[in-house]
Amino acid sequence: MIMNPLAPTQMLKNIPLFKNLAEDDLALVATQLYRESYPKGATVFNKGDFGDTLYLIESGQVAVVGEDSKETIAFLGPGSFVGEISLLLASPRSATLQVMLDARMWTLSKTSFERLINTRPAIALEMMREMSKRLVTTTQGRQERSHHRRITAVFGSQALDLARALSAELNSPIGVLVLPGAQAAVEATPSRSVRPIPAHNLTAATLAEQLSHQVELFKHVLVVMPNQFDPIADKALELADTVVSIGALPAWFLPAGRSDLWTTTGSASDLARLARRLVNRTIGLALSSGGSRGLAHIGVMKVLLEENIPIDMIAGTSAGALFGALYALGWSIERLIAFGDELKSATKISNWDFNFPPRTALVKGRIARDKLIARWVNNKNFEDAQTPIYMVATDAYTGEEIVFDSGPLADAIRASLSIPVLTEPWYYRGRYHLDGGIVNPLPSSVLHKRGADIIIGSSVVQPMGQSYQGDTHKMPTMMQTISNVFSAMEAEAIEKEYDYIDVLIQHRVSAGHALDFDQATSLIELGEQTARDMLPAIKTALAVTPAG
Repeated sequence: MIMNPLAPTQMLKNIPLFKNLAEDDLALVATQLYRESYPKGATVFNKGDFGDTLYLIESGQVAVVGEDSKETIAFLGPGSFVGEISLLLASPRSATLQVMLDARMWTLSKTSFERLINTRPAIALEMMREMSKRLVTTTQGRQERSHHRRITAVFGSQALDLARALSAELNSPIGVLVLPGAQAAVEATPSRSVRPIPAHNLTAATLAEQLSHQVELFKHVLVVMPNQFDPIADKALELADTVVSIGALPAWFLPAGRSDLWTTTGSASDLARLARRLVNRTIGLALSSGGSRGLAHIGVMKVLLEENIPIDMIAGTSAGALFGALYALGWSIERLIAFGDELKSATKISNWDFNFPPRTALVKGRIARDKLIARWVNNKNFEDAQTPIYMVATDAYTGEEIVFDSGPLADAIRASLSIPVLTEPWYYRGRYHLDGGIVNPLPSSVLHKRGADIIIGSSVVQPMGQSYQGDTHKMPTMMQTISNVFSAMEAEAIEKEYDYIDVLIQHRVSAGHALDFDQATSLIELGEQTARDMLPAIKTALAVTPAG
């Protein structure tokens, strides 16, 4: 900490708190300031700490965060101030202040403030006016998404393609700083989407200050990295929120221990998905269980494809796992619709490997896995999917939710489709699995945990009386009884998933039982119509500009 009786009055003029003060008042304030430096990652103060200091940001970036450092309240850069309430009240800090980019700040203690206002009451009057405005703005403002990323270090010659993808998401130009040694691979020229940042006289020591000003000008800044080691590049990696490698990493960069390193092949779809992830706009699609009623999900997929609404990840349970897997593998909408008719023949007797006598269920389900499901997914694995997908099943003994994200798709689908009493629990990876609808019929929480920012839910789950289609004056068949009881369980378990969903597409569809595919075309069309009715809500959710 260094006392500086000659703190720059020009800097004070750029801070709203002091902008209306006279020159001699500014000079007096400057004599009471102390200068402090903090590296990226430092905590200036924690929520609950006793506060008696105002911080004026000269360079760098800080974040005001709330409970457990999970919710970002505000990002502050050069010219901002924080902690002003502590000059007026002896109270605990209401939030935590973390350094996001190496910061230099000037501090004014409560004791120094009181000395100032006793000497010049006019100073107190002007500062109080600005503090009041700040308090009103803070009270009315909306909170930003947590873990907001604003500086990305990029390896690879397609860095400008990523910049253009980011610009399309943010509807704003992207600042691009090409570091020395990377110019040969990337020549950034001004355009509507890319704004080159001059790198003249740039050093490792001045990089943080340069970036702190650029993130005030641009919603996102890309730093293009060289293939050879350089002190400036090393500092850029330290300051970046995220490191992206488009293609192979250079030999000098050692990624061990970095959880913020993302890799991509560089395809247009992958770069667009990466851009959405960088700006907290990853879109997830949750597909519910529901047996044959799940055909309505195909109608949703049709609408999303036709409207060019991207899906970055999918989570599905039971029927949702099956249809979600086909979408994730890149099936065309025409093929998906035709698949609805194909399912009518999938339930013929030759595909039912009955248990004699029945033990845990009517059928074993081995034929369904090996003859049908494996053929539908072409014996592919999760790793082969064009869109990341997650599937939910239930541990048959513990009731634990099991989420599959690797290995053969056919086994995960078969596990997720294990309707109690109808099909045997599926033994896989040392456990017996039941239908995922028992514990999580609409897996939006799975998407939330894996980073989805905007979640669209497609649900065919309804109370038992609404999910059944048929004559209620006859004794229900075994299939109808199983399906109706299971519908009741799904309707009970689904409530907790609604909190994670931004837009819920709730289908009012019914069927005779879980394997009743006779009305496949009608179910798909009803799903399509419901999705179209929800398009305004979907587009509103997607149009929200990320904070920052």
